[in-house]
Amino acid sequence: MNGLPSLSGGTLERGNREKFVCEAAEVITFRLAESVEDLHRNDETRTFKPEFTHQVFGDNEVIFGYKGLKVDIFFTVGSLKQFVRVNYTDRVPSSVNVEPDNILKLLMDQTPSGFTTNESDFVLDIEKDRSFRPAGTLIACYQNDEKKYEIYSASFKNNQFRDFHSRMQTFILWYIDAASYLDSDDLSWKVYTLFEKVKEGNSVRYSSIGFLSCYSYYHYPNKVRPRISQVLILPPYQKQGHGAHLLSALYDDISRNSSVYDITVEDPSENFTRLRNYVDVLKCCRLASFQPDKLKRGFTQEMVDEARSEHKITAIQVRKIYEILRLRATDVSDSQEYRKYRLDVKRRINIPFLKEKRNFEKLSKFLKKDEFAAVMNSKSAENQQEFLQKSYKELEFEYRKVIERLSTHIPFP
Repeated sequence: MNGLPSLSGGTLERGNREKFVCEAAEVITFRLAESVEDLHRNDETRTFKPEFTHQVFGDNEVIFGYKGLKVDIFFTVGSLKQFVRVNYTDRVPSSVNVEPDNILKLLMDQTPSGFTTNESDFVLDIEKDRSFRPAGTLIACYQNDEKKYEIYSASFKNNQFRDFHSRMQTFILWYIDAASYLDSDDLSWKVYTLFEKVKEGNSVRYSSIGFLSCYSYYHYPNKVRPRISQVLILPPYQKQGHGAHLLSALYDDISRNSSVYDITVEDPSENFTRLRNYVDVLKCCRLASFQPDKLKRGFTQEMVDEARSEHKITAIQVRKIYEILRLRATDVSDSQEYRKYRLDVKRRINIPFLKEKRNFEKLSKFLKKDEFAAVMNSKSAENQQEFLQKSYKELEFEYRKVIERLSTHIPFP
């Protein structure tokens, strides 16, 4: 589907065929519409491109059959109702035996909430959008550059939210690789949504900014373990700190629940890992067990217990936060102090090597001497040292990014 069609026996020559092939990511544009004027102007602050198109247009991520193709997908800023407008300068001739891709059908197949192709209907949607209000429970508010934002939590028990989520989730196909829609019949899902609140005269208007979903799993014997699944801030609002506020609000909301053991993350991306590290460091740097004098004494169970109790952070993540904050508290100009820090981190990195070595020693009972020697040579001390050094440098590089961002918000204690 959606690759170059087979033309054996056809009449469209290869050179001409390629003229009718478009890169989907280049011809698709998302546009946020707050007013009717937004339908006919190119406001760069409200337009953005998809990152992935394969879940709609196939693995080749191309659209066949058109020249000068433009696919504009408009969303009302609050309720995210959609209008699709397709324009092109030419299409594959009807005289040949190949059909152009049915763009509207391919989009509709992946849009459960549907969309309109009638501009007049969408104009009405824009007018109705002024009265849109977020569904769920307001759990946090904040200001950024004099703009006001609100965060809500909701589940699929709420029918108003269920309808809104069916529209909001369409973005994941374009921005989260291999993403799938949530099962709205499963009430174990909880979704956190973020909105900008804008005052217009005597009324207010809401614009959708992003969302975060998490699923509550059972944890023996009498707890639950929420797992963060999908996180997305719409591109026009990225790199403005909104992701940190959204994740922090989730922590604060969940931490109040005594039945929660800790909060895990499903297959985190590099960007989300950095965001999580930053938020967790912000949370932990104020805790008693993470103060500089205690950090320099080494990692302790007290840190695990306090971080889990106060913020539901996992033990593995607590160790990472300890390493970031200890680096922050380390005087790297003091060679001895810096060396102690590096060795502490490398001992942790080396743990898998030690386990592997013990497993190979057990395996030696079942291998011939030459076979065992060959295996052990591949795990030489030189290779291990090289791996440790490379891993450490990569970690410190990432840790310093968090510390740099942290320094703009929290002064060094």
